[in-house]
Amino acid sequence: MADGRKGNSLLWIILVAVVIFAILWATDIIDFAAKGDLEAPDVDVSVEGGEVPNIDADVADIDVGTETKNVTVEVPDVDIEGATPDEE
Repeated sequence: MADGRKGNSLLWIILVAVVIFAILWATDIIDFAAKGDLEAPDVDVSVEGGEVPNIDADVADIDVGTETKNVTVEVPDVDIEGATPDEE
């Protein structure tokens, strides 16, 4: 259960950070401006032919199935009495 709380806390931290960022961006406190043209770099790639290695793998034989079991589970019995006003 502790792992779930850590993950939940991290999710809340990320959510709050995104909301704060969105508010700052919407109110023009943060502004992004790009100047100039966006251009991908020129890349020359030369590749020589390769060869796939021969691999001999021995793996286990795994059989997956289902099994039906009858079990007894104890369930707590809860009795609730409605609230009654104090008599004076």
